[in-house]
Amino acid sequence: MVLIAELAHTLSEQVDLGGVAGFAFLFAFVWWAWLNGALYHDLHGHNDLRTRVFTFLQMFTVASMAIFAHDALGESSVGFALSFVAYQLILTYLWWRTGVHDPLHRPLSRPYSVVFLITTLLVFISVFVTSPWRFYLWALALLLSLLLPALLFNLGRNDPAVRAEVERGLVLSPAVVERFGLFTIIVLGEVIVGVVQGVTGHDELTWLIGATAILGMLVAIGLWWVYFDFVSHRPPMVKRTTVASWIYAHLLMTMGIAATGAAVLNVLEHAGEPLSSELRWLLVGAIALALICIALMMRVIRLDELFRPMYRIGGIVTLVSGLLILLLGFTGLSTIPLLVILVLLMLTPVFYGLKVWIQELGAEEITIT
Repeated sequence: MVLIAELAHTLSEQVDLGGVAGFAFLFAFVWWAWLNGALYHDLHGHNDLRTRVFTFLQMFTVASMAIFAHDALGESSVGFALSFVAYQLILTYLWWRTGVHDPLHRPLSRPYSVVFLITTLLVFISVFVTSPWRFYLWALALLLSLLLPALLFNLGRNDPAVRAEVERGLVLSPAVVERFGLFTIIVLGEVIVGVVQGVTGHDELTWLIGATAILGMLVAIGLWWVYFDFVSHRPPMVKRTTVASWIYAHLLMTMGIAATGAAVLNVLEHAGEPLSSELRWLLVGAIALALICIALMMRVIRLDELFRPMYRIGGIVTLVSGLLILLLGFTGLSTIPLLVILVLLMLTPVFYGLKVWIQELGAEEITIT
């Protein structure tokens, strides 16, 4: 949570295109590290001394990344890179060790570990070169990492052993699905933190600051409501494309939510001042991205056929809401009118989600009786 907070705070201080690109770049690094740690502990972690020791070691490296995250693309880049390398080496060893002791996992562990070593080596080499080459190496490492699942899926077509492991991995456990929900809650917390920090940064509280803070909280609540009504605790359909879409949509959705927190913080810090076009686009773009990704996930989650038509409509409603919010970037609305319209547009998928929730509860009661 501290690492995400540092990235969001950095974005709040630089809301132009360069700041957004840098935030997205570093957020993807952090998310990739979290994803692989979560998947490893779900598939191979045990409540034993070894697992606890390696978990604590990973926590040290994540804390170190958080220390250097604020200026990770500047003077702190070497510290951030070395911290990330330390995290990756621990995770690489864990995946490799699993292949050694688990013959069934070995066909998948070997290519996974090799790609991990290559990306770790690229980031380590970047320490010895100057920018912009340092960040080109980071970008190459990130690209290889994000393409790793597609590479493994491709290997599985020709190797039955790899294919069996890939198909086993496509069935996401309830614990993994819950971890995605918990990560989303952590990121949603950054919107609330942005509201609190924005308000406390003023010596005097005015009605304008209070109204802006309330509307910012309603944005956070709206995002929480739509995600947890429609997507949370629902795994994707067991297909390579649907699982990949579900996972990477979470990356973009949480990125959008974290960016929303940064935008709300900046809006509150400059309450009463004219809203810049860069900040307006960051705010509406981040919220729209989150809603569009939720709409996409609603298309790939596993559902009872009874509820699938409702979720199809819910996805359309959420998508249209996100697109309309994005169009607000072309307006010249000031802060309060813009936030009011944002909240009103988010109410449509919120109320529809409430309707779906009530109908699902009714269906469950009928089934039980």
